[in-house]
Amino acid sequence: MKIALFNWRDLHHPKAGGAEVATHRLASGLAARGHDVTWITSAYPGARSGEPRDGYHVVRAGSEVTCRFHGLKWLFDRRNEIDVVIDEVNTLPFLSRLVCPRRVVVWMHQLAREVWRAEAPGIVGAIGYALEPALMAIYARTPIVTISQSSAASFREFGLHGPIHVAEISLEPPSSVAGAPQAGLVGYVGRLAPSKRVDHIIRALAVVRRDLPFAELAIVGSGSDRETARLTALARDLEVETAVRFYGRVSSEKRDQITRTFDVVAMASLREGWGLVVSEAARYGVPGVVYPVPGLIDAVADGKTGIIADAQTPQALAEGLLRIIKDRTFRDALGAQAMQYLLQFDDERFVGRFEKILRDR
Repeated sequence: MKIALFNWRDLHHPKAGGAEVATHRLASGLAARGHDVTWITSAYPGARSGEPRDGYHVVRAGSEVTCRFHGLKWLFDRRNEIDVVIDEVNTLPFLSRLVCPRRVVVWMHQLAREVWRAEAPGIVGAIGYALEPALMAIYARTPIVTISQSSAASFREFGLHGPIHVAEISLEPPSSVAGAPQAGLVGYVGRLAPSKRVDHIIRALAVVRRDLPFAELAIVGSGSDRETARLTALARDLEVETAVRFYGRVSSEKRDQITRTFDVVAMASLREGWGLVVSEAARYGVPGVVYPVPGLIDAVADGKTGIIADAQTPQALAEGLLRIIKDRTFRDALGAQAMQYLLQFDDERFVGRFEKILRDR
């Protein structure tokens, strides 16, 4: 098949995250199966307008917003050549159905909903929150692929009544980097953004340290200067600044080295498509403590591979962290089961299932 894949960022975009890692695995996996895949995305300083990448081709034009207009023009010019379009929705859809109404499959990790208000406060967030239902109504009967059962359920509740398929993402095998878990080291990997609620993790650390003064927090990832400053100030106000280390954005090898030292990984997002960070940490036997929100509840099997907090509060998060840090036998058992749990998520299950959906649409 000749496949056009639309995503606002590519794997090497400065703001690329878990969604782009999953998209890369899909694009390269489909290309390896003989399909002609083009990834249409936004440009960024220093990026080429087009280049080959691991079997597929990348086309870049416009900003993270205007790339949608460039993408629609690109698709319109080739509308008779493309067999299927994968319209990946990250906050805003590409509206490719307006050009190829019968050849579109939507790939959506999660609804934006609360993210609009967290990431774009004020009038912009309110407009985005209000517009999402209208924009997604265009795809009400379009086949949708998502990466978790909880996201699929939320789409149904949102009023999307077309076929909804689940294709859980695959993961790269663990690298051979050295490292050993540090008792009491809580880890977070990801963007520093309001919707990720890293401030909740810092507050949870403050609670944990009342009982375990040696506990620390490693934060791997970058964000806006404003958000970084806000989190730094919070750590100072809670008197845990010496126990919180901000690594910033690092290479994948460095990230894996740091992850190996985590005693436990924490996530407090408003919602996720899956919670890729939790699964990536599990490759090294690191259990997770997460909030009970869509996506994260799929990434953790409660009491088996980690803990799903009882509530979306720093106190509840801290209780889960304390339970794992204090009980080494429990911690190691969770880590071992987390590694075993991941074996089922391979490329055949992910790319193979996605390929079948594209063929059968």
